[in-house]
Amino acid sequence: MDAGAVAMDSEDGKSYSSRKEMWLQEAGEDAETSRDPDLNKKDEWYQNGIKYWTGVEATVDGVLGGYGNVSSWDVMESDRFLLDVLSECMPDYVRGNRHLVALDCGAGVGRVTKQLLLRHFHEVDLVEPVQHFLETARRDLKSHILESNVIQDHSLHRVVNFFATPLQNFTPEPNRYDVIWVQWCIGHLTDQDFVTFFLRAKVGLKPDGLFVLKENVSKCGMPNLFCRLTTFR
Repeated sequence: MDAGAVAMDSEDGKSYSSRKEMWLQEAGEDAETSRDPDLNKKDEWYQNGIKYWTGVEATVDGVLGGYGNVSSWDVMESDRFLLDVLSECMPDYVRGNRHLVALDCGAGVGRVTKQLLLRHFHEVDLVEPVQHFLETARRDLKSHILESNVIQDHSLHRVVNFFATPLQNFTPEPNRYDVIWVQWCIGHLTDQDFVTFFLRAKVGLKPDGLFVLKENVSKCGMPNLFCRLTTFR
């Protein structure tokens, strides 16, 4: 995307001629030149985000901005995608011979973990910076244990860790995860932090582990309700 051709409007009505101008004014960051950011502005950017989500009810409808009705469709398509990816990239999964671990990034109240990831992974960790979202997820998921959906595997699937940390500060345990799942949250990071998060998070993947990035995409106007799924090693 040509940053010089993008117009953006913030919630308070300001407009910008480019992505670069927006990040400079809103978060004090110039990702194109890698100039040292204005740390006060960047901290304010992230604090404003936390402040907004702290005022949102800790429910599926709340974290989805009133679109809780799309949850079942979202999970259905993610489930189909994940089955294809795991079957192709991790054949031991199909045979039930692999202990799978996932990380749910920007996990909110644990919707994706509960409805999707726990069906496929023996252990799931959640990372979420909004405290009342994470506490809701902890109450709902701490004792939530599922039997494996793989016939040959009779083990149980459970949530293990709850990390109250923003993604821009999070570094995972080395070589722990088969899949790091990042859904509908990466837009909260500045461009520089977007890149550095993935560089840090890479150490958390097993040698054949995968990132899954699911995000709304749109060239103009309102974003598409359903999303493009991308995996990369």
